[in-house]
Amino acid sequence: MEHGAAARAAEAREAETSSADPQGYVPAYLRSLTARGMTAATLRSYASDLAQLLDWLEERDATVDQLDRRMARAYSSHLGRRGYAPSSLARKLSSLRGFARYLTEHDVLAADPTHLLPGPRRGRRLPRVLRLDEVEALLRAAGGADPAALRDRVVFELLYGCGLRSQELVSLTLDDIRPGEAQLIVRGKGGKMRVVPMGEEAAAALRRYLERGRGALAGGRRAARSAARGAAMGGAPATAAVGPAPRNLLLSCNGRALLTSDIRRLVVKYCALAGLEPASPHMLRHAYATHMLERGADLRVIQELLGHASVATTQVYTHVSGAHLRRVYDLHHPRA
Repeated sequence: MEHGAAARAAEAREAETSSADPQGYVPAYLRSLTARGMTAATLRSYASDLAQLLDWLEERDATVDQLDRRMARAYSSHLGRRGYAPSSLARKLSSLRGFARYLTEHDVLAADPTHLLPGPRRGRRLPRVLRLDEVEALLRAAGGADPAALRDRVVFELLYGCGLRSQELVSLTLDDIRPGEAQLIVRGKGGKMRVVPMGEEAAAALRRYLERGRGALAGGRRAARSAARGAAMGGAPATAAVGPAPRNLLLSCNGRALLTSDIRRLVVKYCALAGLEPASPHMLRHAYATHMLERGADLRVIQELLGHASVATTQVYTHVSGAHLRRVYDLHHPRA
């Protein structure tokens, strides 16, 4: 988190020194996005995109407050010739549009120059979904009884059993657990909160981890602190100060909070142990939604459980489960 804040501050300082943005509109816009709850990763992307815009303007001896429709279209064409992937190009144009709206709302520009700017056509790739037997194989592979294995089992139970994103998973704290109601309080994108139910298997795995796993993992941090103290008493310099164990639900073997990169490594590790092709944490979220849809769950309910702002995002699962829909059609339609 501190590293991300430092990176954003450095990007803001660089933007402030740009001759294309002497008034510092870019850093002001990024601060407004921070206040609205935009994630650190998205902020870094937007900062990079807008720095690219400033470079383009500088090459033409232009400034931010001179942006007009002709320049916006020329910049869009410039990006299109760079050979970016459709998703990257779409994000860069989204950064431009958001910044142009900000400048218009703050009376820097008389009109939004991106109002009629066309965007790239993006082919929607259907996500690969793990089959139920593949999910069960992953869960069997994460079946140990030591503290780290108990934690790993919780990781998979919550990814698949609750449909969590990796960031949502690692952000869970002890205060987000409602064991009596078998529920989790989840903080999603943009800081939006939702309550997600846990199934029996996920709740049981969580209980085992809290009873026999987390305390031992948190103790790893205390052991490291004791070792540092002992080294200091013996005359050797302490290597680092270690604070109290965090309130995060998921801890590493040395007591720090898990990161999303740790979750990715765990999924790859257990795919190998289960004899499966490498997968990503998000595939378990896809499997959560698809398997419920195939068993008759309402799309709107799945939208709420996943924390999607729009049902259009959730509708991708109607395509993923097309084979299931075909089986239902063949079984029930009189002329199938």
